[in-house]
Amino acid sequence: MAPTVPHATSVGVEEAEEGAGAAGAGVPHGHVHADGSHEEHLLPRLALIPHHHTKVIHFIRHGQGYHNVAGQLDHEEYKSWEFEDAHLTDFGWQQARALNSHIRKLGSEFRADVVIVSPLTRTLETAAGVFGAGRWQQGDPQPPLMLEQTEVEGKRAAQQAISAAGCPPFVAWEGCREHLGVHPCDKRRPMRDIKPSFPAVDFSLVEAEEDTLWTLEHRETHDEIKRRGLKFMQWLMGRPERHLAVVSHSSFIFFMLQAFGHTAAPAIQTELHKWYENCEMRTVVLADEGGAHAHPDPLHFHGGRMAAA
Repeated sequence: MAPTVPHATSVGVEEAEEGAGAAGAGVPHGHVHADGSHEEHLLPRLALIPHHHTKVIHFIRHGQGYHNVAGQLDHEEYKSWEFEDAHLTDFGWQQARALNSHIRKLGSEFRADVVIVSPLTRTLETAAGVFGAGRWQQGDPQPPLMLEQTEVEGKRAAQQAISAAGCPPFVAWEGCREHLGVHPCDKRRPMRDIKPSFPAVDFSLVEAEEDTLWTLEHRETHDEIKRRGLKFMQWLMGRPERHLAVVSHSSFIFFMLQAFGHTAAPAIQTELHKWYENCEMRTVVLADEGGAHAHPDPLHFHGGRMAAA
């Protein structure tokens, strides 16, 4: 069964009309025509929650990987060990650079206090391409975000070393990995093979050297992904940052978001629940109506006697 998810409180037509009636008569709810017919105007369904109980999340799917190309031609290729923990293609790197350019053009309109990234190779490469600061050179004062890599035909694209100068911190987290099991492309390589390639990424939360989550025999069910996704959202809500970027995977993001928004208007549900394209970024506001993860509100001003102190 799908997990029970608290939804944002919405104010609909019935609730608004009841409230207006309680406040006093004579509050119009629609337009009365000359012939006496009554036209209802749908009132906006709004949710209101204190700002410090919310976070802004930028969800990003990784760029095109070699497994994507093969799998689109033949779905059985997703079971091929040729694409274990697949890299980005040249086109996948182009997609990452295009998103990097888009974010730079947004300027102060875009903010990410931290980049949470799945520790699979294609998401780490995407995070480096999207949020990296250009080419890293010998003599730079801090380690590169990603080391230079050479081409392996059909498996890995050549890429220059990427600088971490001025970038937000990068934190690898197993909880936002792709649909677990059966497909080798979704199996993580040992940390000893991954960590040296991404010196500026914090891997301290990845506890196991080998991949203990992926199995050849069992493919996660959709409900299992939803439950894992809810735990991930709770983990995000408990972090101190207010604006977070998450670089993850299509199936994980898709099924996680299916647990949310079912009381929203159809157009909102369609927008929230549609599939992510490679390197697509969409932004949502995560709200904690239960108040379990309240953070100090820097915008709050007490007023009253304290205002004159």
